[in-house]
Amino acid sequence: MFFYRVGFWIGLLTFQLMVARLTRNSPWMLGLLSFFNSIPMLVVTPFVGVVADRLDRKLLIVANQVVMGIAAAVMSYLVIVGRADSVVVMFGFALVFGVGLAFAIPINQAAVANSVPPEDLRSAVSTNSIGLNLARIGGPALAGPILALWGPGGTFAIWAVAALSGAVAISMINLRPYQPEQDTLGVFGRMRQGIEYVRGRPTIMKALAMATMVTVFGTSYMAVLPVIAYDTLGGSDQTFTMLIMLIGLGAMLGAFTAGSGRLPLNMTTITWGAVAFGVFEALFTVTRSVWAAGILVTVLGGLNFFLLTCLTTLVQTLATESKRGRVMSLFVLAWGGVFPLGALVLGALGEAITTPYALAAFGSVLVVYSLWARPGRRAVTQSSRPASP
Repeated sequence: MFFYRVGFWIGLLTFQLMVARLTRNSPWMLGLLSFFNSIPMLVVTPFVGVVADRLDRKLLIVANQVVMGIAAAVMSYLVIVGRADSVVVMFGFALVFGVGLAFAIPINQAAVANSVPPEDLRSAVSTNSIGLNLARIGGPALAGPILALWGPGGTFAIWAVAALSGAVAISMINLRPYQPEQDTLGVFGRMRQGIEYVRGRPTIMKALAMATMVTVFGTSYMAVLPVIAYDTLGGSDQTFTMLIMLIGLGAMLGAFTAGSGRLPLNMTTITWGAVAFGVFEALFTVTRSVWAAGILVTVLGGLNFFLLTCLTTLVQTLATESKRGRVMSLFVLAWGGVFPLGALVLGALGEAITTPYALAAFGSVLVVYSLWARPGRRAVTQSSRPASP
């Protein structure tokens, strides 16, 4: 997944820069780009969970990356021949790549548990997050020189090569054998079974609710980052790229902290992390200094992926193997599937009251919800124990 995600960040940065230039840096259009890129997680992910519990997970990952590599190669060709200079093409391919990502993430999350013994799961989830965030740093770092040398067509070509290289690398990995659960249920029956399983486990339900709120009112700030970089801070393409890289650096540190085991893995830790996320998001909106903004986005990236890693590990720990794909697909739905809704609302609100005020409002909502949802002592004790199968 590392190679694929390096290419993904190179491509995403290129998408945002091209749409920003085509639309004169419109917050609404950038929010709409994020909507098209992320909406497949809302629609496709529940079905992916069923597939991940029935078929060979490694084969699914390899096939997905091959298809995405071909799509990136087509996009590169269209850009090079000058037939991708429209918002319609940008949104169309953002949707295609969003479908690929909607397949990749839940299957990858389920496969992580097959790669290590159960006692090493927390470290494995943390290591996976760190690797993905090294890609978040490396992708933007490579995007700048590639854009300067070969333009957008070159960045999409690199994405194609990265995806196909990742497919080759994953095909060489050995995963622990997985025996799918035998039943006579159809696709929708298995989806319903997964939902009922989650509904019977209060801690997983609370984790999914928190993931949803953090995504909608926290992570969605990423959708309007170009507006902050160019308009609020008065910066350039280099400013935008630097902010993306610093978010990746913070995310890597946050994932490492979550996986170190120094903090208890329960909903209390997660809740106070969400409170801090909302506070720093609100602070991010009032700064006009590039360096101060850099420090704040590093903290935001750290808190974001600290929460992601903690929530992922908690849900992975509580899920049984036979339903892991479906549980993780619901988690990805809560974490990533609702992102386009948050991005869309944030973009529209930014047009109405300016982006800084919109971000301040979103951060405040996250703080209020987290304080309201904080667990009592009894809930903390329960959340630290795995549920029965």
